[in-house]
Amino acid sequence: MIPAELEEMLGEIRTPVMFASVDRWYPHATPMNWLWLKDEQIFWFNPAGGTRKIKLLQRNGHVCFGTLDEMKKDARGFMVWGEITRFEYGFWSLGRNRKIKKQMLTEKSQIKFNLGLLKFWRTYARHPDIHYSTLPWVAAFVRVKPTRIVYWQDDGVEKEVVFSD
Repeated sequence: MIPAELEEMLGEIRTPVMFASVDRWYPHATPMNWLWLKDEQIFWFNPAGGTRKIKLLQRNGHVCFGTLDEMKKDARGFMVWGEITRFEYGFWSLGRNRKIKKQMLTEKSQIKFNLGLLKFWRTYARHPDIHYSTLPWVAAFVRVKPTRIVYWQDDGVEKEVVFSD
């Protein structure tokens, strides 16, 4: 059972997480959109496709991620360890996961979701200097079941939640 203060934090923090995976001798961390689904007790992530992190995620189903509220020093935050339970990549995954994407943009993104984004993405796609992996139709959808969460409030005192099957 997740404590109420952690549920509240997961609902309020809008900062993109730093998603980490390990390749050989060093970690690879990048910011990405995320969503916590309280009823299912799972996280969803939407990383850009065609990048190193996608290859690492396909190779290793264990992940670690975390964030600080507004990326401020000494702010509240959390670290999560978990296992990938679903991984989809490509154009059709955007269609299959459109409700997750809409909820992610509505609850976590500063952009919010509206149909005007489609016009932006179309214009963005035509620009020759844009890396293709940032386009929504080559993105991945990753579902993560947490195994452990360490979190802290503004006082810096760490608390831990361990999930069992």
